[in-house]
Amino acid sequence: MGDAKRGITPTFLWAQTRESVHITVQIVNPENLKHSITDTGLEISGDSADKKHYMLKLEFPHRINTTKSLINLKGRYPRFEIAKANTKIFWNRVAKDKRKFKNFCKVDFNKWQDEDELYDSDEVEKEDETSKPEEKESDGPDAMGLPPAVGGMDQDRVDMMKKAKLDKGRPTDDEDSDDGPLPDLDG
Repeated sequence: MGDAKRGITPTFLWAQTRESVHITVQIVNPENLKHSITDTGLEISGDSADKKHYMLKLEFPHRINTTKSLINLKGRYPRFEIAKANTKIFWNRVAKDKRKFKNFCKVDFNKWQDEDELYDSDEVEKEDETSKPEEKESDGPDAMGLPPAVGGMDQDRVDMMKKAKLDKGRPTDDEDSDDGPLPDLDG
């Protein structure tokens, strides 16, 4: 797809199951659609119904199985079901470069499954400093159930915020104002 014509980056939704990653590219009723899937990425370009040209070149953080991947180009948006090469890896993002598509990539919460729903803790591969990028495991969802790509928080930060909220404006045992006599209001 060495198209010299540059295009607008479309918004896309992603979610994952144990076996696959789902990607919905939001190009409304695309025309002249071209796509290419390799074991490391997805490339798609096409024109929307309002004649705007869109192009997305997505490099995955892990390898995929191109022979088991499915494509649905019918309907309002093109949809891809990308088969994971290693089903024991939880993807913490869909793009290798987490900053490149931060304004265009959204989580499809209708299809999203949390890591703890997908894997038992003993069968997930552990990440270490020497492992290759395609062998890495994610940090997992945060305490609010949001995947790291969404910008969630860890449990320590949530606990700290809860404690700060509970302590805010409440007197300590030393300053409890209910212990003393009430002032005379009659004058």
